[in-house]
Amino acid sequence: MILPSFIVILSIIVTLLSTAFIRTIIIRHTAASKLQESYEIPSDIPLEDAAENLAEAVSFKTVASEKENFPPFHKFLSEHYPLVHSKLSRMYSDTDNLVFVYEGKDPSLPPALLTAHQDVVPADEGEWEHPPFEAVIDDDGYIYGRGSFDDKSSLIAILESVEYLLKQNFVPKRTWYIAFGCDEETRGSDGASLIASRFEEDGIRFGFLLDEGGVVAKGFIGQIKAPIAVVGVCEKGNAHVSMEVSLIGGHSSTPKNPTSMGILAKAVSQIEHHPQSPRLIAPVKQMLHHLGLHAPFSFAYIVLNSWLFAPIIISIFKKNPTMNALIRSTTTVTMVKGSEAANIIPTTSYGIMNIRMLPGEKAATVIDSITKDLKDDRVRFTVEYESPVSTVSPIDTKGFAHLKNTISTIFPECVVSPYVMTGGSDALHYEKVCDNVYRFTPALMDNSELDRMHNTNERFSKENLSNAILFYTTLIRNDSF
Repeated sequence: MILPSFIVILSIIVTLLSTAFIRTIIIRHTAASKLQESYEIPSDIPLEDAAENLAEAVSFKTVASEKENFPPFHKFLSEHYPLVHSKLSRMYSDTDNLVFVYEGKDPSLPPALLTAHQDVVPADEGEWEHPPFEAVIDDDGYIYGRGSFDDKSSLIAILESVEYLLKQNFVPKRTWYIAFGCDEETRGSDGASLIASRFEEDGIRFGFLLDEGGVVAKGFIGQIKAPIAVVGVCEKGNAHVSMEVSLIGGHSSTPKNPTSMGILAKAVSQIEHHPQSPRLIAPVKQMLHHLGLHAPFSFAYIVLNSWLFAPIIISIFKKNPTMNALIRSTTTVTMVKGSEAANIIPTTSYGIMNIRMLPGEKAATVIDSITKDLKDDRVRFTVEYESPVSTVSPIDTKGFAHLKNTISTIFPECVVSPYVMTGGSDALHYEKVCDNVYRFTPALMDNSELDRMHNTNERFSKENLSNAILFYTTLIRNDSF
């Protein structure tokens, strides 16, 4: 009986592997037969002054809490982009936000929206190679400073593009709105949240939206040599959860263990050593499909058949922190507090845990999983903040195809793929006025450049700025959706 059973099992395995093999060949052959459109890149855009403009934009310390710096920044923009400010209508000018309307020829088409944010995170000025709020362009062609990448690069590139198109007396096919919020970094209510609410009140809905997000990443997947342009079609949820343990405290000379801090520390260790269960959600499977079309056959064989090889894919992803964050909700304790003195055992120990949830998950689900593993009701969890759940934008639309064609035109060597954005963006607010929300920053970068964002020595290359200007100009000028 053992031999026939073995033969049956072996036959099933061979059938599954053969099916996956044939399926891989068919998928790759079908994709190879599809022609991708490319656009003509304008050759007469003046790019020389753009780097100086970005450098000067960085010199304005537009930290969200320092409101006094926004009017001078707006004055600078109006002086350097006079056609944008004179030919485009301005909306919601009673705020620190900048919202412009570039009227198109065909009012029957749903408008599109380009967004970026004006505000930046604070910077410790003592640790920088160049001062973070000075107009610095080094000899290697990098614009240094806080916000040079996140996100004044996109803001300046959009303005440079539109200013050029207006000089050409170009009228777009559809109407394009341009929105620059003032508080993306603090997740405030005065920036994109307010703009989106006003759009909704005014009955304005968009057929296409592009915000900051993924880049053209070098070394994103080791098995694929080409850079990969990752376009966020959704973003992970964000929650701040307090952790609190209360016990009798006292003097450190007569401790009674475990203390509230000891119990909290055990909970933190439990959270770090017991990550949430992995799963391949729809946008990740879409990403695997796009990567499999350009990967070596051996790797494509695995990623194009996630229905069979999901455990192998998960084992590959979990070895890389960036990839690991795409397959599970992540939990990280970022703040802890005990007593105010070295010789006092705290009565209450307190911590803050940041949760980044996969689309569709809520903080309560993650907390329930943690408490079941922890089995200690002395640790109390309270959700202090939770972002709205992001919806997944479709990739089978003319808008996404146009975005993909534009990326491939400017970065012809790259592979374009949807992905789940692990950080937050203003795009989340606009999901209530648009069903096709995408997150992409037109810049070619490796991990060392990406790690500078929100870090010391943030910078953006002149070459990337030029490509970003060409990207936005091509996106608007060749509107084909």
